[in-house]
Amino acid sequence: MTETDSTLSADVRAPLVGRARSRRDIARVIVFIQAALLGIVGLLYVAGHAEPYVDALSLIGAGILFWGAQRMGTDAPIYISGRGDEAGQRRVPWDWTDFLMFWPGAFIAASLLVSIAVPIADAATNGVDPTVRTAAESFVQQAAFYGGALFNIYVLVGLRRGGTLYHVGWRRFSWWWIPVAVVAAVATLEIADVLQALSQHLFPGAHNTQCQAVQHDYSHFLVLAVIVVCVIAPLSEETIFRGFVYGWLHRVMPAGFAVLVSGAIFASLHGVVLLLIPLWAVGIILAVVFQSSRSLWPGALTHALFNLPGIIAILSSPTC
Repeated sequence: MTETDSTLSADVRAPLVGRARSRRDIARVIVFIQAALLGIVGLLYVAGHAEPYVDALSLIGAGILFWGAQRMGTDAPIYISGRGDEAGQRRVPWDWTDFLMFWPGAFIAASLLVSIAVPIADAATNGVDPTVRTAAESFVQQAAFYGGALFNIYVLVGLRRGGTLYHVGWRRFSWWWIPVAVVAAVATLEIADVLQALSQHLFPGAHNTQCQAVQHDYSHFLVLAVIVVCVIAPLSEETIFRGFVYGWLHRVMPAGFAVLVSGAIFASLHGVVLLLIPLWAVGIILAVVFQSSRSLWPGALTHALFNLPGIIAILSSPTC
């Protein structure tokens, strides 16, 4: 992501010029390409008689991306907060159009990366033990999935808006947030355990499909699983859900509402009914840590420490 010297008001409607325009044009081309690819995917789903909602979501996503790319042609200079501008941190340099375009763009970018990376991993592990091949494939697939989502944040925040890692939330923090993060992780584990037990009562027929998936994917390859769950996932998910999602929500609503909504988005996108309530609480706590520290680092540490006992327990248990 690149820095920008722009200090223009958001009211200014003059066209973009210079480096800002060049960045925007590159982002616009990428979004147009994503729209075309997602449209092709949607048509293939139609031809393959996939579920109607899959066809609809793909084609709607393609339409959103095409509309967004068209709209980007009228982008005007916006205010970019400088380092140390505490008041300006709330006014992130992306808006609702970026938020809307992120989801279909991230989907198609992640799908494309996965479709390239997984065959390479399969070829590299051809002939080895099936469990090794499955673990390697799962590792590459999840890394590529997160990579696609982060790429889209770069396109929308870095190229289109001229934002930096600082604006997303990767800022310096006070050292005492380290022990706070440790305490927050322990508290989050306790709260999540209680809420998961509550969820089991509310949804007695639901199963922890996440646990089953992890056991299938990583078997006894704990190191690979820890790298994904305790390094790649916290760094990526804090960037996406707290930096990007919460950053925009806090721009348009009070912090309390933004915390609740971002936590709900975080929980729902994990796609596990049994974990919906506990992960909502986790998302709320992580958003509070980010809001309080003004940095993603403490939340990423909390997130990693929260995930670590879980992944060890899952891969140490014979069943879920």
